[in-house]
Amino acid sequence: LFTALQILIDIALYNLCFSLMPLTFEVRVFLSGTMTACFVFGRLYGFRNMELWDETIYVLKASLLNLLVNVLYLYVNKFTLSFSAMIICSAIFIPLTLAGRYFFRMGLFKLGLLSKSVIIIGAGTTGEIFAKNITDSSFTIRKVLGFLDDDPAKQGLTISGCPVLGKLEDFRNLQAELNADEAVIAMPTVSRERLAEILNMIEDAVPRVLYIPDMYMLTTSTASIRNIDGMPVISSSQGLLSPVNLFIKSVIDYAGAIIALIIFSPVMLWAAWRIKHEDGGPVFFIQERTGWKAKHFMAYKFRTMHTNADEITRELFKDPEIFAAYKEGNKMKVDPRVTKIGAFLRKTSIDELPQLLNILKGEMSLVGPRPLPQLDIDLLYSDEYVLKKVYAAKPGLTGIWQVSGRSDLDADFRREINCYYVHNWSVWLDIAILLKTPIAVLSSKGAY
Repeated sequence: LFTALQILIDIALYNLCFSLMPLTFEVRVFLSGTMTACFVFGRLYGFRNMELWDETIYVLKASLLNLLVNVLYLYVNKFTLSFSAMIICSAIFIPLTLAGRYFFRMGLFKLGLLSKSVIIIGAGTTGEIFAKNITDSSFTIRKVLGFLDDDPAKQGLTISGCPVLGKLEDFRNLQAELNADEAVIAMPTVSRERLAEILNMIEDAVPRVLYIPDMYMLTTSTASIRNIDGMPVISSSQGLLSPVNLFIKSVIDYAGAIIALIIFSPVMLWAAWRIKHEDGGPVFFIQERTGWKAKHFMAYKFRTMHTNADEITRELFKDPEIFAAYKEGNKMKVDPRVTKIGAFLRKTSIDELPQLLNILKGEMSLVGPRPLPQLDIDLLYSDEYVLKKVYAAKPGLTGIWQVSGRSDLDADFRREINCYYVHNWSVWLDIAILLKTPIAVLSSKGAY
């Protein structure tokens, strides 16, 4: 029923977009039919739990295929229609159908007609990331009921807005009470024997069980199960190892940096004037940072701290609580080292704009892991293997860390999410992060 309703909504929006074109009834029926067939072929009617960005690319692919089929059909049948008008109508349809899908899905979700309830087994970093992805997703059809974890320190806590309901041994009692649709095992490093025990305990009590693999080891977005000579194997590839992909990423970086410098040059000139006007100190803060393949480079930023910030830092770090918080990657929400204009520049991320010059020098990318000074590298990436994995990509002006909460993320979360980005890189992931960045900046979440 829901699929039929979604198809009717798409057809209505499609015909609305083409209503100004002089089409016969038969042609409209054909065009609507090809659109529906392309969307079915593009797996857009399964009500899966997809991110908005994933749904967008599926719609784009299906709409492009539909456009090609329709143009070929009209050409063969000698219809004299404007090709540009077809493109414009198709371009209008894409945001309309995405909006229609969003409101339709949210309506069903709020009525409780589409949502799937989930219990997450494991309240560690992986479980937290999974819960956060669900709660932050605009297109979600899942609702996290809570976590189960055997760690006594986590009992009674709330993680990503979801409570820790008890220990793993409580699963059957809780399931009898909550009747969850899915159980997600978010314990990627658990032993095979323990995993088998957990599966035996839960698989006959819940309709569906999902398992999240180790994000360090598996390129999840490209992974697929294949059969080679009767042996099931997991096949995966890492996009950043492809010279073609690296070239495409570099072209996007250089073009984007040039365009951004042109657009933001008035803002940068204003920021430079305000910094100089406030205390007469240097405009730029230049510091050695870790870059691609863990090599060092000099990163540019607008200065946001007082000129004697190093002295203040040494005094602050004498407080063990402040140093412990810094070690976990958490900045001070009220930092005495930051100037008045510096606080504004940080909050709006204007202080990062000079790094566009680093992009033009080939030292950074528009999107990538955060460039960090050596002190932060020692604290956050003490494992050299993880360090090399993260900086297999050039550091970025923005990144998955920024659109996921910036300084509100703890150290474990940062390591996991940066490894996830490198393992699952794609051009579309970069585009999604770039589109999300203005929202993250405007929300100022985690910007101190």
